[in-house]
Amino acid sequence: MSAASPGSSPSARASSRAAPAGELLPVPQLTSAEFDALARLEAACHEVDGGRLKLEWPALRSRPPGATSDFLWIAGGELLGFLGIYQWRPIELELCGMVHPGWRRRGIGAALYEAVSAEVARRAPARAMLIVDRALEHGRRFAVARGGELDHSEHRMQQRRQPEERVTSRRVFVRPAVSGDARFISECLAAAFDEEAVPFDESDPTAASRLVEATTVIVDGSSGERVGVLRVERDGGVASIYGFAVLPERQGRGYGRTALTRVTEELHRSGVGVVSLEVLSNNDSALHLYETCGFDSIGTEDYYAMPVGPHGVATGFSL
Repeated sequence: MSAASPGSSPSARASSRAAPAGELLPVPQLTSAEFDALARLEAACHEVDGGRLKLEWPALRSRPPGATSDFLWIAGGELLGFLGIYQWRPIELELCGMVHPGWRRRGIGAALYEAVSAEVARRAPARAMLIVDRALEHGRRFAVARGGELDHSEHRMQQRRQPEERVTSRRVFVRPAVSGDARFISECLAAAFDEEAVPFDESDPTAASRLVEATTVIVDGSSGERVGVLRVERDGGVASIYGFAVLPERQGRGYGRTALTRVTEELHRSGVGVVSLEVLSNNDSALHLYETCGFDSIGTEDYYAMPVGPHGVATGFSL
C-alpha cells in the first residue's frame, strides 16, 4: 500500500489506486477529537452520496464499558474509514460504517469489516441484515453482489407540520419510566412487534436501567393501567423516537396519537428543532398515525438479509 502524506487531502491522494498505508484502531470510547473527525467524514460522504448513515450519535457517546464497538482507519493523521457496532437486542447487531469517497474500493471497508469479525463472533447475534439507504445505488449493488435479498424496508419520517386536531374523550397520561416498568416495557414491545420479549435479570439493576433509560410510559388516565411505551434519544436540538408501541388490545383507541403529540410538543418546547422516527414501509396504520401527527417521509432504508452463516451482523455501509 502507498503511504499517504499528512498534508494532502483525501481527494488529492485518490489519484493513486493503491490503498493508503494506515492504521486500524479499535476504540473502546471515542475521544472528542475522534468525534470531530467522524463528523467531518460523515459530511464528506453525505456531500457525495446524499442519503444518510445511521451513526446513532447518542449511542456513540455512551458506549458501555467492557466492549470495543468502534473501529477507525487512520492514514496520514486523517480518518478515512469508520465502522461501529450497535446492539439494541441480544439477537441482533447492526453495523454502520463509511469510507471517504476519495478512498473507496481500496480495501479499507474490507479491512474494517474483517477487524470486527472477532467481536461479532464473540457476541454471536442471531440475525444478519445489511442496511442500505435506498438513495445509495452502490450500497444496493454491494448487497446484491454478496447474495443479499431484500427483507423489509423502513421509512424515515420527520415532523414538519402541526399535528391534526382530533377530539377524544379518553384521558391519557405520559410519564418517565422507572425501574419497576422494565418488565412491562419488554413485554409491551414484544407484544406490539410480535416478537419474543427480551430476557433480562430483574435482580440486575443495570439490565433494568437499560430498558427504562429515556423511555416514556403511556398510561390510561381513567384506570391507571400502562398501555404503551416510547423511547426518545436526544442529541442537542435533534430527537429520535424509537420503540413506540401500544399493547395490541389497546391499539386504535387514541393512546398512541395523544402520547406522541404530547411528547413531541414537549420536545419542541424544550428547544428541539427536529423530531424523527422510523416505521416499516408496509405498516399502513402506523404510517397514517404518524402522518396525522405531522410527520412526512424523508427517505427509505432497505434491509437485505445476508447469507453469512448461522451468525451475522446488520451492516449499513457507505463504501
